[in-house]
Amino acid sequence: MFESGSYLRSSLTACLAMLAMAASGRPLAAQQNTTQFIDGVESVVATMVAGLPTVKNEPMILGGGDIFAYGLSSQSWDPQLQIAFLDGLKAAGVQRLEFNPAVDIIANPTAVANLDALVRHARQLGMLLAINPEFIIGDFNVTTFSDFTTMAMETYPKLAARYQPDNFVIVHEPSTQSARMGITVTPAEWVAFVEAMEPLIKAASPHTQVGAGDCSHCSEQAYFAAFVAIPTCTAANLSSGCIDFMTMDLYSDATADFAEDAGWAQTALADGKPVYMEETFAPHDLDTSAIPPGGVQSNPHGAEAYSLVGTVDTVFEDMDQVWLAGIAQFDVAYGMEAMTTFTTQSFLLYVSAPVPLDESSNPTYLKEVAAAISPAPPAAGAQLTATGTAHAGLTQKYGIKTATSISNASYATQTSAFCNYTACNPNSTVAPDMFVSAFGDDLANQSIYQSDFPTNLGGTTATLVDSTNTSFAVQIYSVTATQMNYVIPSNAAPGPANLTITSGDGTVTTGVVLVAPVSPGLYTYFANGQGTASAIAVCAGTCSEAGWQPNPQVKGQSYQYTFVLGCAKEPCTAPISWGPNDTVVIELYGTGIRHLAALSDLTASIGGASLPIEFAGPQGTDKGLDQINVVLPQSLNGAGQVSLSVTAQYSDAATGTRYSMPSNTVNLELK
Repeated sequence: MFESGSYLRSSLTACLAMLAMAASGRPLAAQQNTTQFIDGVESVVATMVAGLPTVKNEPMILGGGDIFAYGLSSQSWDPQLQIAFLDGLKAAGVQRLEFNPAVDIIANPTAVANLDALVRHARQLGMLLAINPEFIIGDFNVTTFSDFTTMAMETYPKLAARYQPDNFVIVHEPSTQSARMGITVTPAEWVAFVEAMEPLIKAASPHTQVGAGDCSHCSEQAYFAAFVAIPTCTAANLSSGCIDFMTMDLYSDATADFAEDAGWAQTALADGKPVYMEETFAPHDLDTSAIPPGGVQSNPHGAEAYSLVGTVDTVFEDMDQVWLAGIAQFDVAYGMEAMTTFTTQSFLLYVSAPVPLDESSNPTYLKEVAAAISPAPPAAGAQLTATGTAHAGLTQKYGIKTATSISNASYATQTSAFCNYTACNPNSTVAPDMFVSAFGDDLANQSIYQSDFPTNLGGTTATLVDSTNTSFAVQIYSVTATQMNYVIPSNAAPGPANLTITSGDGTVTTGVVLVAPVSPGLYTYFANGQGTASAIAVCAGTCSEAGWQPNPQVKGQSYQYTFVLGCAKEPCTAPISWGPNDTVVIELYGTGIRHLAALSDLTASIGGASLPIEFAGPQGTDKGLDQINVVLPQSLNGAGQVSLSVTAQYSDAATGTRYSMPSNTVNLELK
């Protein structure tokens, strides 16, 4: 990687010492040179765009790097901050989270726990995931290439098994990695490493695609030629060393580097390998006279150490937008699968401060980013920069079409400081045999409901590929242009799963869900996850109070609905009252519940008080519809308007972590 996140390990004392060295501010000449630099970059980008070939614009994935998960830095930042940062990336249109962990990060319990939370949140947001491990100076002792490969062969498969990424880049910028290790590694040695690693990654995470790549401005032509010659993965050669895709990084505005990247893309595609821009951001304004013969990577701070002005200084905000827009057009023109912005901090905060406090990986700057997003001002919420907003526009223009999946019962969402930009974030956690609603555009060219759950409804079809790489034809029960209701396959494995929807006119939309054993949702009267419970109260005893009707199916029981039929707006609760010797059970209806490991893994509560649960499971033979029977204690008789929720617990198969999944709350009136 051209930029280094090693500042994340620097002490604040060291940072302030560097600030003292720059206390006099930038000389006027440097400011003038920076203006010329900006003009030059923007001019080169304009010329490059003007010369692009005219091609059909195929959509691509808009990815975003995460500096808070770079190297071992995840251990240094509160997980809630990392989640807030991810919410910011989502608001800025990032479709795939990418992070660059240290090679040996899996041995660090604190860092791993924080990454667990980050990756889980990304999947709940419906985001794709790519992992690009990097050797960071000082990680562990390397004297030979064997030292590195021995560690990586142990740790990379563990990373893949734990996080089940969509993409795993086994090596990128090989000359940068070897320079950091202080050794010489030939292209043939890197190829042997990639070929040995690929079967291990595939065995650990069968749905993961693997790749390798280079840096176009790092004199890595020989490495690219060696990597692209590795066989492309097919069903027949997954155990013999292959790759699924190629990557490249670009932080240079040199015309020769644009031409090289275009050539690399064309070569990869001709060989049947998708290719994408794994890292890009606008070039640094460097003091080239200060760069040593070993290049910028000989310094632990990378290119930032030689920047006249830091990369997140406000002076660069317009230039960054020009760069990202130009590279997006470049990538689309040459058929690339994705473009990943590395310095996504710029989506959230630019500063005007002396070097080094305007450098993108400086710890003091990152603390300012943290302050800007968590906690957010309660009225306005957190804000995107103009660059963040522009990136969201690029996603609208060039990004793949995506569908957001949520529980058909709870419509589960997660609050975010960025709800002022989009609707509050979804919670795309689902369970086998669960009713799910997918929202998007152009999902169907007609509106149809069909109760026998076909796999083709009005020409719309859907496929779910789970974490074991098993493909399922999805059963659908209704479609419109903007919504598809479907059922998660019974045998879908835990972990991330990719949904592909093809409408009757051939439009393709994709999505990501996180499959868990349970994901409880309760139905409400207006079928929006809020308000009055869509449930039945059953009474055993005298049940002489108003509202009860004899149960024709069970002698000695009475029933009533918990809602008022024909109600036009909330509150729609029907009052429930019962005698001192009566027993009342609420039959709640929902979905995502039936695969509980044990009834004891489910709790129900009203006002913090736990309620006995008699039953939780399928509602008869109905597909997808579940039922929970909750006993109302006498202490709640006459409690008035109350809110009830259930929480299911389960153990994550990949991490072993125990999670609690709360349902939506539903309202009852206990008169």
